[in-house]
Amino acid sequence: MSTQDAAAATSAAARSPVLFALTIFASASLVFLVEPMIAKLVLPLLGGGPSIWNTSLAFFQTALLAGYGYAHLLQRVGSIRLQAGIHLAALVLAALVLPLHVTGVFGAPSSKHPALWLLGVMTVSLGAPFAVLSATAPLVQAWHARTLHADTGSEPYALYAASNLGSLIALLAYPIVVEPLFSLHAQALSWSVGYGAFILLMGALMYFVTRTAGQAPPVATEAAADDAAPTWSHRLTWVVLAAIPSSLMMGVTTHLTTDVASAPFIWVVPLALYLITFIIAFSTKPAMSEATTLILQAAAVAACASILPFKASNLFLQLFIHLSAFFLTALMCHQALVARRPTPGHLTQFYLWMSFGGVVGGGFNAFLAPVIFNNVWEYPLVLALACLARPWGEGPVERWRWVTFALGCLAAVAAPIATFAAYSGEIGRADILGVSGHDLMLMLVKVALAAAVVCAFLVRRRGIVFFGIITIISLAAEG
Repeated sequence: MSTQDAAAATSAAARSPVLFALTIFASASLVFLVEPMIAKLVLPLLGGGPSIWNTSLAFFQTALLAGYGYAHLLQRVGSIRLQAGIHLAALVLAALVLPLHVTGVFGAPSSKHPALWLLGVMTVSLGAPFAVLSATAPLVQAWHARTLHADTGSEPYALYAASNLGSLIALLAYPIVVEPLFSLHAQALSWSVGYGAFILLMGALMYFVTRTAGQAPPVATEAAADDAAPTWSHRLTWVVLAAIPSSLMMGVTTHLTTDVASAPFIWVVPLALYLITFIIAFSTKPAMSEATTLILQAAAVAACASILPFKASNLFLQLFIHLSAFFLTALMCHQALVARRPTPGHLTQFYLWMSFGGVVGGGFNAFLAPVIFNNVWEYPLVLALACLARPWGEGPVERWRWVTFALGCLAAVAAPIATFAAYSGEIGRADILGVSGHDLMLMLVKVALAAAVVCAFLVRRRGIVFFGIITIISLAAEG
């Protein structure tokens, strides 16, 4: 290729950043469309049930992790042209299991081991296409870093916002548009055709990438020169910051459906909010700054912790407070993730560990929490744990933080004591200043929790102290 041709190719690719975003958007849409689709194809064979659905979620999270791992390993191939060729071959080979259908390799569902049967069926029927599609987001961003980022300095991480936008639209489109208008057979066939169209779209992107790769300096070399490789401390931080929102999403969904309001498709709302936090956090110009998020999150979490015992009143207010606390906490964690992102040379490793964190958080709620807790304890505990992700720096009440902490703890502990008194025989039936003892004690509960909320909000910039007060409020409320 001549110097003039190479310059023209570079210029053409630089004028086509939309192709990168469109490719990631399309892959994410296909992933989030096929999840409910394959579930509706397979789950009726097993009779449904929470354990079966949790197994499906475990499969999707594991397949996503496998896709991210594949994208990370592919970066060890030095030539971007060879990377593109390998990935194109993987896309084509994965298409051999299409059109989408339930494989008969494993025979009828097993009554003794339905989870193993389900995992086997989903792995054979969908595993390869799902994993290869999932690899698109980190892989295309890595290619972006090798081409457009090298030429123009544009931010490859912003493409992750496009990925989650595609996921969000697909999530909302399936129950509203796809499911009502198309039969399962038509859905499966249409998705398979969409997968084929995606291969063509990926081929177009590969054309631009391979033509410009020779002109871009190797991003891994740049990263090694400018920044050391991520340490285990960095990786652990990524895992924790990704695990908290994942766990909290499942926790708030369980809490809302069991203790607040049981309504069809209520699980869609936390998942949609979860995706929106990724869109905001990874955008080039976020709709909400980190400072604003920290202030609002402190108020929302404090309010949420204080209303945990009031499960049967003010339905819409409870929904608003719980969902606001979840949304702002997830956004806070994801913004912290973005602030700690590595240089583009370590991009795929960052997404791999972030995906692992999502699996850890979801696995804790789906498999471990039901065994060790007899109530939805994981929700208030993780909500309190999330406060440790807040800044630990100096706050406006630094000189009085331990006094504030003590007052908040006393107020929080007073709440369950007053609750017990309200329902005890003598105090509950007593007439105190013209007010029944029961009503007076419940008023004291609200006052005590409100005082604890105020103390917690005052120390919102002291992450460890805020965590302590919120933990006590949450445990007192659950008690």
